[in-house]
Amino acid sequence: MKVKYWLLTILGIISVEACLAQTYDKVYIERKNVDTNNSIYKVGRNFYYTYNIKNAQGDELFISDKDKNTLTSNENETIKSLMKWEIIEPVKGKRTNRRQTEVRFSFIPEIGSRSYTGIVENEQNVWLHPFRMNFFKSLETAPFPYIHIDKSIGYTWSDQMKIGEYWSNKLWGEWQGELLLDYTYTITDEVELTTALGVLHCQKVVSTAKSKLGETTLVSYFSKEYGFVRMEYKLLTGLEVVLDLTKVEEVEIE
Repeated sequence: MKVKYWLLTILGIISVEACLAQTYDKVYIERKNVDTNNSIYKVGRNFYYTYNIKNAQGDELFISDKDKNTLTSNENETIKSLMKWEIIEPVKGKRTNRRQTEVRFSFIPEIGSRSYTGIVENEQNVWLHPFRMNFFKSLETAPFPYIHIDKSIGYTWSDQMKIGEYWSNKLWGEWQGELLLDYTYTITDEVELTTALGVLHCQKVVSTAKSKLGETTLVSYFSKEYGFVRMEYKLLTGLEVVLDLTKVEEVEIE
């Protein structure tokens, strides 16, 4: 019985890892100083985001309190919350993503379990896993926030990733097996963006993810001080999701 139990456990872990496996092969990931050379996503910093969701007709939608993987138009049946991204020191030997800075995602007020993933920040590029809890699993189908540092307007790059049907949902796109996403990113402008943190100088990055199902887009605004301060997604089904950074706080590290 014990052998059978451990076998099932191992198979379960492998299955989960297969669902979550990703390849962004062209992202540069350093082997050393994974956390210590970060200037934006530093251990001890918390980032708070608001979110806004609209359908293809422009109607505002909300995450349902009854089923947090679905949306509703009834504001009285919804969760009012912020996203919280905490840059934390990983437990020794248990970094969620190898050679990536540890980030813990949650809602404020908390409406479910936390999740853990990674961020890449170095002198060459900054790359983030998106917030992927509940309805926001949908963001897996779009380009990840990603920028090459100190590049000029017009700079373009590409990458690829395959995602499993674990991420599939009729709200944002359904498929079976693996879905290949082909990404294209272009720095299109430098703008003075008005945010909750003040007017910030940002590079605007327009990105697309093309697949057999169609195309998703992400327009992101990157500040050298606060990272990705605004992210505007358009999903396969026409849903639009906008994340805005509203607060950054420094937390004392014990």
